Amino acid sequence: MEKYTDDIYEELSREYIKIREENKRKQEKIIARIYSDIPRIKAIDDEISKLGLSAASAVLKGEASPRLAVRQMQEQMELLVSEKNKLLAAANYPPDAMKEIYSCTKCRDKGYIDGKRCSCYIQKRSKLLQQRANICMCDKNTFENFNLNIFSDKIDTKYGVSPRENMKSIFQIALSFARCEKDTPKNLLFYGATGLGKTFVSDCIAKKYIESGKTVFYMSAPRLFSTFEDYKFGRDTSAISQRTISSVNNAELLIIDDLGTEFKTAYSDSILFDIINSRIITEKPMIISTNLSTKELKHTYSERICSRILGNFSIVLFFGEDLRMKNI
Repeated sequence: MEKYTDDIYEELSREYIKIREENKRKQEKIIARIYSDIPRIKAIDDEISKLGLSAASAVLKGEASPRLAVRQMQEQMELLVSEKNKLLAAANYPPDAMKEIYSCTKCRDKGYIDGKRCSCYIQKRSKLLQQRANICMCDKNTFENFNLNIFSDKIDTKYGVSPRENMKSIFQIALSFARCEKDTPKNLLFYGATGLGKTFVSDCIAKKYIESGKTVFYMSAPRLFSTFEDYKFGRDTSAISQRTISSVNNAELLIIDDLGTEFKTAYSDSILFDIINSRIITEKPMIISTNLSTKELKHTYSERICSRILGNFSIVLFFGEDLRMKNI
């Protein structure tokens, strides 16, 4: 597993260590307060901690058989615990006031149950992956909320199918891509006018990736190229910029939005080619979203860039009415 992914799991591990330490400090504070309020409880706990040694000593000295020593120890333990609970109740403390504190009682703040990831771990991982993804995904943007009925069922004379039928096909492509199913396209090029659902579908795919524990990174083309240029020429070499560049190269899914809206330079073309070429070679999936048609792409970018895109991406056309004012 690559360092980029390792860093995420190391951060989760540190978070669980922090949770356990914080809960331990909370527990110690409560115990200290109880000992201060009820000194007898401190004496009881000291007695309980010595019971095992006393039983072992009695057996070694021949004063009692192992079975008798254990029974006597249990009887003394029950008496002490009973007294302790009565003292706690009299002081309005619950019986479990001194027990260990857990943020998740299922896994006891370990993140795992019998070698399997706990639901709390999966939730924390999804939250962290979404933060690292650099994308503010709307909660309703999921495959489950994919509503085909908002698309027109009127046949488009130019394309020979209705927007609804086209979106039904896009839904199947996107879902297969998100599930990494066999024979699914490795990369997707979404193109079409604004407000047709490109961002919505990208969000659905990103969420599905994150739910399965995969890393995603999203960035608009203008910001992507400016970040690389600023880093290259020393204008911004911060840790954030370094992480961005690492994410672009190493995330298991890279989403570049609004390709074609960036300020084009020879260097930006070079960056785009290197990113696409590198990810094709390492077989890391990409989604590129653009308002440009394939014809316009050929006029805008060099032949080697277009050949990489058109030769290695499944071309997905969005058409129909602007949906930005509709509830999708």
